[in-house]
Amino acid sequence: MAILKHIASKNADYGEAQRYLIFQYDEYTNKLILDENGRQIPRKEYCLDGINCDPFTFDMECKELNTQYHKNHSYNEIKSHHYIISFGPDDCDECGLTREKAQALGLEYARKNFPGHQALVCTHTDGHNGSGNIHVHIIINSLRKYDIPKEDYMERNCDSLARYKHHVSKDYLQHLQKSLMDICNRENLHQVDLLSPSENKITDKEYYAAKRNQKKLDKLNEQILADGLTPHKTTFQTQKPYLRDTITEISHTAKDVEDFKKQLYEKYQIVVTDHRGHFSYLHPEREKILPDVL
Repeated sequence: MAILKHIASKNADYGEAQRYLIFQYDEYTNKLILDENGRQIPRKEYCLDGINCDPFTFDMECKELNTQYHKNHSYNEIKSHHYIISFGPDDCDECGLTREKAQALGLEYARKNFPGHQALVCTHTDGHNGSGNIHVHIIINSLRKYDIPKEDYMERNCDSLARYKHHVSKDYLQHLQKSLMDICNRENLHQVDLLSPSENKITDKEYYAAKRNQKKLDKLNEQILADGLTPHKTTFQTQKPYLRDTITEISHTAKDVEDFKKQLYEKYQIVVTDHRGHFSYLHPEREKILPDVL
């Protein structure tokens, strides 16, 4: 299944975006990987194209446009928007998705949904943690370069005019999700309904914390196994997923709210606080409650 992620950046160094697309980065630290001579290492496989710009002078062209319209000069302004389309690993094996096809779909998507903007479109095939899933990065200058016809998804008249900024709203994000779903359905790729709310909300912070700590746990367990012992724990889990799993388990057996609270405390020492129907949960290893874990 394909998913869409959006990141707004205040970083004035547009060259950083180019480097991320072209060179190898550590997925845990998000820092450049250098060889023994301190040089940047190019990615093994990628496709890179520019829309309304040359992909290798994207940074300079964005700065020139910003200067022309006196925009994106203050620290708090959003300088660029980064959209990531991540296709499912099964799309390669079962649906014939290739790097070149993904790049073509990414270009189509960018031209349709970010017209008038300077954009980089780059396809990687490595995926997170060696998963091998194909994903497309679309990075646009927040400032629009050309006037374009007004589309139905645009909320304001200026959203179609040059010298105005990219405007992200809830309705617009839903339009972007639907646009991705339409392309995937047309191409017979695996897809789920992106417009339906997720049952489990996992933030980027949780995701990378779990990845980092799983790596540390694996290293520790290697030493434990080398000593002839059996590791007590093999899978790292942050506190929020732990709460989600236990809450889901108890919710299937609890008779009522009071029984729900009682079972959580007796089985897992999780304290539940009820504020007018809004529940907060205290993990046994924390002193501060964690609201909205579901």
